Amino acid sequence: MRAARLFGPGDLRIVDLPVPVPGPGQVLVRVMTYAPYGTDVGTYLNRHGRYVSAYPVGIGADFSGIVESCGPGVGGLAPGDRVAALALDHCGGCANCTSGRTNLCLDPAFATLVRQTCCEEYTLVSARKLAVLPDNVAFEDAAMLAGIVDALNAYEQMGLDAGDNVAVVGVGAMGLGAIATAIALDLHVTALGGTGGRSKLAAGLGAVALSIAHHGEDLAPRAMAHRPGGFPAIIETTASDWGMAQAFAVAAPGAIVALTGGGQLPLTSWDVVDRELRIVGVRAGHHQARAMDLIASGKLSLQSTVSGRFPLECAADAFTRLAGEEAKDIGRFLIDIGGAR
Repeated sequence: MRAARLFGPGDLRIVDLPVPVPGPGQVLVRVMTYAPYGTDVGTYLNRHGRYVSAYPVGIGADFSGIVESCGPGVGGLAPGDRVAALALDHCGGCANCTSGRTNLCLDPAFATLVRQTCCEEYTLVSARKLAVLPDNVAFEDAAMLAGIVDALNAYEQMGLDAGDNVAVVGVGAMGLGAIATAIALDLHVTALGGTGGRSKLAAGLGAVALSIAHHGEDLAPRAMAHRPGGFPAIIETTASDWGMAQAFAVAAPGAIVALTGGGQLPLTSWDVVDRELRIVGVRAGHHQARAMDLIASGKLSLQSTVSGRFPLECAADAFTRLAGEEAKDIGRFLIDIGGAR
């Protein structure tokens, strides 16, 4: 099979590899569409040495495909099924898994994040991570679930209802997913960030978009002028120091802030106490079926954010652009591997 492999930071090559064989509990999936997002770009560049410890290594997590074969012990899936995969594996039997919170699996064996790689013609995936696509959900749409699933998790934890206001910090792939999801849930959305075309994509999805003139600009004064007193709910999608600083700077007293990652918090415990802020963590999500229902119903689409499509052989070109200066104008790139939408 043809597969993308990183041989060093920014060194992505297409190589020939054997087609893997599924073991117990595994499914071999023929990949149709792969949609890179921020974590993949971080892996491609191996920022701060965080993502890759040894080369060569595969890349990619958010994808759709067709079941090719199933390993021993797999039930509920069959060759020919159209599927998409969650980011996190889980045991399926602990208290959290049986209650639906599979992203918070209690089994220590699943505490360490192990992502599938999918920028390749075939990939092995744990059967527990897969969901069958509704007939009217296309492969392209199903390959862009990560930001939607994260946002559904966040909005549920935040207790938001139709008509509520939410600020989305960041307009990258995850931010655009959060914006589209909020619009689908009838929330009023303000998108904070973006120095180029991504801000226009956010506006096209239905958000009030407040862009920045340059990287690192403090957007808080303009955001607070737009909404005096601050925002009651904020989701931070960049996992950056800038994004976290903006999220807490625009938070109203009593606000709830959802974090999807990042480093040290830019405030003290007293800041939290004095403003009675609430902070929730978003560890991916478990709302895969709901995400696809929203897509199938026509309420949610990220098609307007797709800025380009590439064959597998041109994946390196796609990543060069996603990691370069023009990324500010790029919404989502799709790697068309299986040849069908």
